[in-house]
Amino acid sequence: MRFTTVILGLSAVISSATARDSITIKICDGRALAGDCISPSIGIQHECHNLFDTPVNGNVRSVKIPTGYRCRFWQSNGCNGGGTGDIQAPGVDDVSYPRSQSVKCYKN
Repeated sequence: MRFTTVILGLSAVISSATARDSITIKICDGRALAGDCISPSIGIQHECHNLFDTPVNGNVRSVKIPTGYRCRFWQSNGCNGGGTGDIQAPGVDDVSYPRSQSVKCYKN
């Protein structure tokens, strides 16, 4: 009986931690969060989110990022190669490197 209680408790802790390990950001193809936008949920630290087949692929102009996080946008679809530096929360209204095709986010 104790073993089951411990397993259930650990499962709840792991589920809670997993839910906090992703954030939702807003990415738009217009300046100042205008135009076509998407709001993907992105895993922190390890997930490379590909923008393929979205209206912002290759045309990222503005982003909104939650407090306590930063994101980096990449020219490739695999989060490597040329791209932006870290964009800190709350985001930016005029991305200096709009040709981005993927994004990766981190906790500060």
